[in-house]
Amino acid sequence: MGYEPLRWQMRLLSLLMDGTLPKAVDVPTGLGKTSVMALWLIALAEGAKLPRRLVYVVDRRAVVDQATRFAELLRSNMPSSVADGLNLASGRLGTGSLPVSTLRGGFADDRVWLEDPSKPAIIVGTVDMVGSRLLFEGYGVSRRMRPYHAGLLAVDALVLLDEAHLCPAFEALLRRVEVERDGALGSGGEITSTPPFHLMSLSATGREIGDAGGVGVFRLEPQDKDEDVARERLGARKRLKVIELEDPKRLPEELAARAVELGAGNVPARVLVYCHSRTDAVTVKRLIEKAFRPRRGSARAATECESELLVGERRVRERERLERWLETHGFLGAADPPAVPTFLVATAAGEVGVDLNAEHMVCDLVAYERMAQRLGKV
Repeated sequence: MGYEPLRWQMRLLSLLMDGTLPKAVDVPTGLGKTSVMALWLIALAEGAKLPRRLVYVVDRRAVVDQATRFAELLRSNMPSSVADGLNLASGRLGTGSLPVSTLRGGFADDRVWLEDPSKPAIIVGTVDMVGSRLLFEGYGVSRRMRPYHAGLLAVDALVLLDEAHLCPAFEALLRRVEVERDGALGSGGEITSTPPFHLMSLSATGREIGDAGGVGVFRLEPQDKDEDVARERLGARKRLKVIELEDPKRLPEELAARAVELGAGNVPARVLVYCHSRTDAVTVKRLIEKAFRPRRGSARAATECESELLVGERRVRERERLERWLETHGFLGAADPPAVPTFLVATAAGEVGVDLNAEHMVCDLVAYERMAQRLGKV
């Protein structure tokens, strides 16, 4: 993928090569948990005894489905040696032929993952889309096809549940499926021999997994934190200022005022503003834009700024337009300082499933797990 692997990634790859699957991977935000997808593919190509379908589940309908993009990048960059290593009953996969499907509202399931169950495949989906299929009630799936969807997701499948702390009920359901699938009895009382189902929870907020056999939680070791990249990201200096409001109703006004102050300083900056509610987010964006317009009758010229709203429930075309805006204005990946103050106002849709970068952040106070996600974006 163009980057040297981190030490923790090589340690996890070694476990996967041995066919050992942890119950959870607890790695801080910014150190590439999505790479578990690549590690699974490499280990599978090297002959490791792993499930041949990888199901990557995200809790929210992220505006930018970076998990799908990552899977597509894996497919396009897959060398012939890896493709040849995926030698299954159906024959070898050619370069670029790894099935990648997205199960998410607003996306039509191309169903390439259903065409040949013997092939490795990557399925990226939301909690509702994957969960409904596991429970034989797939959205948009005919009654005749529901058992096929449920069977292929519950047999010979590794589920990576991203930010599992945000959906504990769904995680509990998957754990139950895992237990029931491991040693389920056939109609004659014999133990079935169908390939297993495995859940690997991904989180950056600390995981506690009960003793269920096998490897529990995979965490960073001290040597993992000593690497240059890890040290830079884990040790980045971040100053936190907590402001207690006397009147909670003034929250949108205070969020907007603090954002303008940070974005329009001596040097223009990118500011990420998080709001718990969509109503507050819309109000904050309007107030920010208003702050850069001259008052009626004032001789002051308008000051230029850029602003955008990141909320859920957008149509595909709107998500694509927003993705272009995020890339153009440096919120995705490394970028030069902005020419003018630039603001992204987001709800919880910007906390999970999308990697954002900004120089400053202003937000309301929410639960610790959500705050950890927000702070990781700055």
